[in-house]
Amino acid sequence: MNVIEDLKQIFENFTGNDLPDFNEDTLLTADMGLNSFELFDLICEIEEHFGIEIPDRELMKLVTLGDLVRYIDSEVN
Repeated sequence: MNVIEDLKQIFENFTGNDLPDFNEDTLLTADMGLNSFELFDLICEIEEHFGIEIPDRELMKLVTLGDLVRYIDSEVN
């Protein structure tokens, strides 16, 4: 499983945009143009896709795509 490629597909489907500069340094809100409500909806889709739950206290720590990838890797593996 390639977490970053799965996330890219989820983000592109959610935003309706092609994301060529999608990498571990991408900021989840500022670079993606998401507000907090959109990010919450997106996190719900990510949780469903990977079969995990991201607690609110952990969500606050996820600033970059790399943070999210590492969190998913730790929960899935």
